[in-house]
Amino acid sequence: FCIAFSVISLYMIRYFGVHSVVTAIQPSFQQCIEEPTSLEHWIRPPSNLLHTMTDKELFWRASFGPRMKKYPFTRVPKIAFLFLTKGPLPLAPLWERFFKGHKGLYSIYIHSLPSYQADFPSSSVFYRRQIPSQISEWGKPSMCDAERRLLANALLDVSNEWFVLVSESCIPLYNFSVIYHYILKSKYSFIGAFDDPGPYGRGRYNENMAPEVNITQWRKGSQWYEINRRLAIYIVEDTTF
Repeated sequence: FCIAFSVISLYMIRYFGVHSVVTAIQPSFQQCIEEPTSLEHWIRPPSNLLHTMTDKELFWRASFGPRMKKYPFTRVPKIAFLFLTKGPLPLAPLWERFFKGHKGLYSIYIHSLPSYQADFPSSSVFYRRQIPSQISEWGKPSMCDAERRLLANALLDVSNEWFVLVSESCIPLYNFSVIYHYILKSKYSFIGAFDDPGPYGRGRYNENMAPEVNITQWRKGSQWYEINRRLAIYIVEDTTF
C-alpha cells in the first residue's frame, strides 16, 4: 500500500500560534499492488518459462499441490512432454506434425545446454519453451537434477497430469490421439526397471549408497519414462536421493 499524509508545516504553526492551529493528518490509502483475488490467478500457467528461482526454490514451489481429488473448475488434463537435449531438435518437424491440431492437450518443456540459443519461429510449438537449464552429464547426479528441473517446471501448470521424458532422438510411434487416450485410460505410470545381476547392473552398485539403497533394491532401467502428477510431486519433493 502507498500511504500519503498531508501535514501543516511547522512554519505555519509558529506563524499562527500553536493554540489556533490544529495539525491535520489525513491518511489516504491507495492500493499500489493488485492482490490475486480470483481463482484464475492461481490456476493460470506461467506466461514465461524463464525465471530466476534456484533449484531449491523451484522444487519447493513445485511440491505444492491440491489434496482434493475434484477440481472446482473445468480442468482439461494435459501431457507435459519433457525434452532433455544437448541443443537442437533435429526431429522437430516430425514433432510439429505430431502436436498439430491438439492445442490445449499438451505442453512442452526443453532442458538444453545453457549455452544453446534456440531459434524456433514464433509459429513453432517449441517457441520459448526452454527452461532455465544447467550442464548435465550422463551417469552423473547432474542428469537427475536436470530431469527433476523439467518435472518441477511442468508441475507449475496445474493442468499437466502426465509427464513424458524424451530426448532429441525420440520419435512418436503413434499419433497424438492414440497416445493421449491410452495414457488417459491408464491407471499406471511407466518406468523401466529390472534386476540385472551382471557387471552393468549389480556390478555398478556402490556400497556407499547404503543404507538408503542396498544391493537388493538396486535396479537397472531405461532413463525415459511416463509418470502421473502424484508421482512427479514425490520425485520433486524428495530430499533423500
